[in-house]
Amino acid sequence: MQVHPSGRLREEVASLPYLTSFIPSLLVLAGNLLGGWYAAANVVFSMVILVVADWLLPADTSPGRKENTRLPDLILLLGVGLHTLCLASLLYGVHAGRVTGPFVWLAAVSTGINAGAIGIVVAHELVHRKQQWLQNLGIWNLFLAGNPHFYTEHRLGHHFRVGTWDDPATARYNESYYRFLLRTVPGQWLSALEIEARRLRKQNRAPYSLRNFVVRATALQGVAVAGLYLTLGSAAGSAYLVQAVVAMLLLEFVNYIEHYGLVRAKGEKVAAHHAWQSDKISSRFTLFELSRHSDHHLKAYKPFHTLDSHETPFFLPSGYFGMYYVALIPPLWFRLMNPIIENSKRPDARA
Repeated sequence: MQVHPSGRLREEVASLPYLTSFIPSLLVLAGNLLGGWYAAANVVFSMVILVVADWLLPADTSPGRKENTRLPDLILLLGVGLHTLCLASLLYGVHAGRVTGPFVWLAAVSTGINAGAIGIVVAHELVHRKQQWLQNLGIWNLFLAGNPHFYTEHRLGHHFRVGTWDDPATARYNESYYRFLLRTVPGQWLSALEIEARRLRKQNRAPYSLRNFVVRATALQGVAVAGLYLTLGSAAGSAYLVQAVVAMLLLEFVNYIEHYGLVRAKGEKVAAHHAWQSDKISSRFTLFELSRHSDHHLKAYKPFHTLDSHETPFFLPSGYFGMYYVALIPPLWFRLMNPIIENSKRPDARA
């Protein structure tokens, strides 16, 4: 369908709010290069200001926009560049002595928050694209964040098994974030490993050789970490590991809240009610519409700016940032979330 130039311009302008997602990246860059208490800037912004914003700002249920606009794709490419610069600035700042003492760990946590909230979210969007070069950029972002196996597990595992007992990334009813974390981290890695092994077996190739993406990516990750320790020193190497752990914890927090307690029978078609949603504008624009997760599962290749809100019983009480501290307190989480499941009149609660 042809779009009038004025309409195209309006669509492009409507994508500008997504640029707010890069405020954390800019704060990370400043903190890693200036050192001292500047390293705390993104921690305060992402873990305090955005949390409060998610509870105070309104929801917006307006439909997604048309697909034929360029700015959203350019924003994703910018996200890859900024994510790379943030990690490079951390390593440089530590190695060059711009960040010292306890501020090294504060900078690593700040960089990890950005990697989990922005780097992996951008990667999530890119690995779902059909163009291989965009998928490769997504893999690069995941590699920097220490989670390259997500490329295989999320696309070929989670999206096919979501809501079932076979899905390690679906949190079960009355399962705390901490119990989920212990189950899902090794479960997703092993799942990705086996997905690749099955692919290679079908090709009559060794299932656990370097042709296995997960084996290869994990080996490269180990080589990269060893290289950082040898070339930049223990402080820089440890800072990288800290940011990767923080990114992983945020990734699994997102996995936890996206499908908590929702069940899909094997063979049942994925529906909007198999994911939790949020239309809070602060989470929508800073996380590239990840909070419109129902629509994403209905059509995984749909670009983020075109995702729609769906009418289901399962709306989060707040946005993704707003639910973070709630998830860390299991009694509070269960008190807020379980009644929504129980009152939905769907058999989605897991005994």
